[in-house]
Order: sequence, then structure tokens, then C-alpha cells
Amino acid sequence: MNRSVPWRVRFAQHLVGINGAAYWPMHPDSQLAYPNRVLLGRDSWPGIEPRCYVSANMGLVVGNGVRIGREVGLITGDHDPTRLTSYLEVAPQVIGDHCIIEDGCTILPGVELADFCIVTRGSVVTKSCLEPRSILSGNPARVVGTHDRPTPSIAADAKHGYIPAVRFDDFARRNLRHQYLGRFGDAFTLSSPGAS
Repeated sequence: MNRSVPWRVRFAQHLVGINGAAYWPMHPDSQLAYPNRVLLGRDSWPGIEPRCYVSANMGLVVGNGVRIGREVGLITGDHDPTRLTSYLEVAPQVIGDHCIIEDGCTILPGVELADFCIVTRGSVVTKSCLEPRSILSGNPARVVGTHDRPTPSIAADAKHGYIPAVRFDDFARRNLRHQYLGRFGDAFTLSSPGAS
């Protein structure tokens, strides 16, 4: 079953221009930086809920079927303490397939979450969790258990935001900044010599 984009979100993005640079639905009360450094899976909309902060300056990879709650911060860059106008080089933030990030969570730079991870409400994730189906909780978040939630289905025609799946590879080659996507960006640059 395809999710539908609320009319207020479409109006704000396409007619008013709020978060208009995003290639996926984003709530007008959420903030976005560097949308061309976001590699988005199918049926995932970071920032669709209000008051989210999506800052992809060092790269953000979001898997398929990811659900992200209200007031979530996806922060990919650390300021250089010796020069606050620049950022330290870190790996892109990676959120695996079918993860759930509940309301009020913050995911910090360089963190990678395995597939099916659940981050409970208000948690701050400071370190990667590479064990699938982990439940993380707290500040700083730690693994408090595992789950066996069934794999949700994704419709065969589910899009990468507003981009149809059949056109996404071409879109990604032309529009994304691959050098910020780590090993995930290599697939697009290798298949298209000279792409940047």
C-alpha cells in the first residue's frame, strides 16, 4: 500500500517552496540542509513529521521503508573545534532498511544502524549498532533488547521520495553528491564514468 503525501506538505514544497530542494516529501516545519547528499531508499521520508532536523552535510543514507517520528535530528557533521566554520571529515550516517526512529531521537554523525533497528523515543544514538533487529534506548543509546517484528511490505511501485524507482539510478547519477555517500555512492559513480 502506497502512503499518500499530505496536501499541506505538497502545497508547502511545490507552490511555496518550503523544503522545495528535497526530492522527497518534507513537512514545512522541518529543516533540511544539503539534500543532494541524501541517498534515499524506497518508501522512506525523513522529515515528513514536524520539527525534524535533517542535516546531511557529511552524507546521509536512508534505507527502504524507514519510519522517522516527530522532532528527530539526523545530524551528520561535527564542527571542527579549532575552526567552527568548518566540519570534521566523518563517514556518512547510515540508517538501514525498515528501521524505526521514534519521536524526539537524535542520531549523531558517523552512526550506522543495521536493518530493522528500533530507536526508542527520546534516545540519542552516539555509536553505530551493526546488529540487525536491535532495540536501542537511552542517552547515550545502548542496545536493550531485540525484536522479531515481521518485515513490512513495500509496494512494487514505491518511490524514492517523489522519484519513481525506475528513474532513480539516473536521478542519483545526475543530482547526488556521491563523494558524501561513502560505499553507497560508489555504485552510481562506477556505473557512470565521469559522473560527479
